[in-house]
Amino acid sequence: MTSPRMDSELPPTPSHAMHAPSPTPLSPALFLSPPPLPPPQTELPPSHPSSPTPLSPPPLPSTTFPPLQPGPASPPPLSQSGQPLHIRCLPARYQDIHPEPPLPAALPDSSSPETTDRVLLHMTLIVRNPFQTAPNSFGLWKEYPYRPSYDPDAFILVEDLCHSHTSAIIPDKERTTKEAPESVYSNKTIELLMHWQATGSSKKTNKELDRLVHDVLRHPKFKLNKLDKFNAACKNQKADAADAFLLSFQHTSVEIDVPSGHSSPHDASHVFSIPGLYYCPITTLIKQAFESLISLKFHLSPFKLFQKLPNSEDSERLYSEIYNSDVFLDEHDKVQHAPTSDPTCKREKVVAGLMFWSDATHLATFGTAKMWPIYMLFGNLSKYVRCQPNSGATMHLAYIPQLPDSLQDQLKSFHRKWGTQQKDILTHCWQELVHAVWKLLLDDKFFHASTYGMVVCCLDGIERCMYPHILTYSADYPEKYVFASVY
Repeated sequence: MTSPRMDSELPPTPSHAMHAPSPTPLSPALFLSPPPLPPPQTELPPSHPSSPTPLSPPPLPSTTFPPLQPGPASPPPLSQSGQPLHIRCLPARYQDIHPEPPLPAALPDSSSPETTDRVLLHMTLIVRNPFQTAPNSFGLWKEYPYRPSYDPDAFILVEDLCHSHTSAIIPDKERTTKEAPESVYSNKTIELLMHWQATGSSKKTNKELDRLVHDVLRHPKFKLNKLDKFNAACKNQKADAADAFLLSFQHTSVEIDVPSGHSSPHDASHVFSIPGLYYCPITTLIKQAFESLISLKFHLSPFKLFQKLPNSEDSERLYSEIYNSDVFLDEHDKVQHAPTSDPTCKREKVVAGLMFWSDATHLATFGTAKMWPIYMLFGNLSKYVRCQPNSGATMHLAYIPQLPDSLQDQLKSFHRKWGTQQKDILTHCWQELVHAVWKLLLDDKFFHASTYGMVVCCLDGIERCMYPHILTYSADYPEKYVFASVY
């Protein structure tokens, strides 16, 4: 039985295709390459935001892979012996995930000169223009009530978030039995420097030793023959006499009012003068801070920080800094409607969040020498920068003087109840002293700046209107007891 011919079921073939050459066999690489993926669909935000809508987390960034290109496969890398080189990788559970801040409000352009200098030369002020950033790899994003003119998160590097620690231990395989301890260093000079670092105080870090070598010993004006009969205590005593740090403070005295302790109107209170107050005006320190390099890390516009919950469509608000708290957001919103000294002022209005801290301290382990400093910090700065010892974020505001010993002699002859109420009278004097110091610090210039603002030309060359607002005051329990007026 013969099978039926299939040619009759096929359509007729054109005559010009009868003599066509046979097709070239396809390369196996074409069958291995997947079809190209379509480009991801993105939705553009509306150009003009209308009434506020319920918060919804923005979509997480999706990763797309380019299609494979056909071509010959590259040979695997070979070792010196000619064997395939095996690449060893740590398992995923042992790999460290580096911290990442929320994405900045505006990504910097690496080709622009503004990014090189970390300075934004132009600013556009838009009132009540909400802005929302894209989420980072951890699902964090920021929501601004006003579009920021400057975002320091755009210039944060990985080195600013974590520090890699390298081990200084020499492997045993690099050591030889003939090596002596002195042969670890290449010459005697380096050995003396390393010995100096390892002995004495334990605060001589590697960075300080590098600074000593490169900034001092290798300085072209450093002369070794000028160190004959050098004495550090004598030189420090001369430097303290003409210290530029103390010259930057203003020196004055404050007056305290002490009652006589008698109800008779003839026994009036007496005013005593307390000398030795060193202070800097608050407005002067604000101007210096926003003109210095530390201002490049200031957050001028507060925001709300959100994170998308894992395995869920919900999100939650995070609180990590003062500039993403409700208090700072409310103060910033009030400042946008605050009056200015110049009715035609179109400058950006910024809240200078002030944080004060004071703590009386002893200057020596043995002795009675004391000091009561008042420090000022800025809530516009991240707490991770404020806590760094060498960041320069802490500014010295004032040094509260001590009650002189002669005051007790004057009180003994003046107050009728000195013999029975000596402790209470001295507590009252301390309270009057602290309140007199703050009455001097919170002067008319500070209250005018907090109400009408103060114009400051920042480091980026843009003039802004600063409104200083006190956000926090930190002190321990003994100082809080002194601050409180219990009489």
